[in-house]
Amino acid sequence: MRSRALRLCVTVVANVAAALLVVEVAARVAGYRPRVPDLHPQVQMYGPDPVVGWRLLPGRYAVGPFAPGGDVTTVTIRPDGARTAGPVLARGGAQVLLLGCSMTMGQAVSDDETFAWHLQAHRPDVEVQNYGHSGYGTVQSLLLLEQLLATGKRPAWVLYGDIGHEPRNVAAPYWLKMIGTKSSTPVEIPYATLAANGQVMRHPPIGWPSVPLHKYLASAVVLERAWSEVRPMPTEEVARWITEGLIEEMAATARAHGARFSDVLLELPDSTAWARRRFARDHDVDVIDCRETIYPEDKVPGEGHPNASVHRRWGDCIAAAMADRLPRR
Repeated sequence: MRSRALRLCVTVVANVAAALLVVEVAARVAGYRPRVPDLHPQVQMYGPDPVVGWRLLPGRYAVGPFAPGGDVTTVTIRPDGARTAGPVLARGGAQVLLLGCSMTMGQAVSDDETFAWHLQAHRPDVEVQNYGHSGYGTVQSLLLLEQLLATGKRPAWVLYGDIGHEPRNVAAPYWLKMIGTKSSTPVEIPYATLAANGQVMRHPPIGWPSVPLHKYLASAVVLERAWSEVRPMPTEEVARWITEGLIEEMAATARAHGARFSDVLLELPDSTAWARRRFARDHDVDVIDCRETIYPEDKVPGEGHPNASVHRRWGDCIAAAMADRLPRR
């Protein structure tokens, strides 16, 4: 009896192993490979946050170079989590808060090359505070704005750097995978959906699913992808409505605290920019159009983000738009 039970157990295990082998081979033939975290050395400037997903850590960092012969970039994060925007000549002046993603933060360029720095140089009578974070979307920017206002900040103006964050705002699977599989530690992102009554609903951070043995089995990666696609995704149009609703909420939040708000268009396709401007007109949201078409020569070699020249043009554009709306002291 014991021998029969042992043979049965061995048979079951062998059959399961054979089935798993077939699945693994099929997954690899289909082009799937085990998921190994990107182990390329990176400067750890970010730490996890249960609300916004991640945030910048105070300190001074040397990043790069990103290509042979390239420059090392300097990134200075103040104790309050803002990237330095240069010396402030008028202490106690009006505060201008910048929110957005890596374009606003100034990824791949040094402190004095960001558009925040150029804006500060144009307007020494105000204090520019750069709270842009690489990877952020509109949901995270709104959450961060609420946190900053809750600490007592009373900015005169809030500027949101808009490059079209719709996939980030709905936690599209490809975006979750992009940010969640390049690190050895889990990365999660808050997202939003649209309720039946048209209200934008915010949700706690979620991450790319992690199936055991994904470092060794392509079939585990197949399961991760299947799991990630269980959550229904909105259409592009609905994702745009969600983003517009978040921008409207950001504008209302700023106004409720006595601040102006502007949606600053940095890099958007013409069709998206047209829709954004129409929405802004219909909902009394100010827009500053500083769009740039980023050509290969406008990018930091080996990295891909806009270079110092693009940031300078963005800073000039924003300063010009602010000139008539925020008089100098």
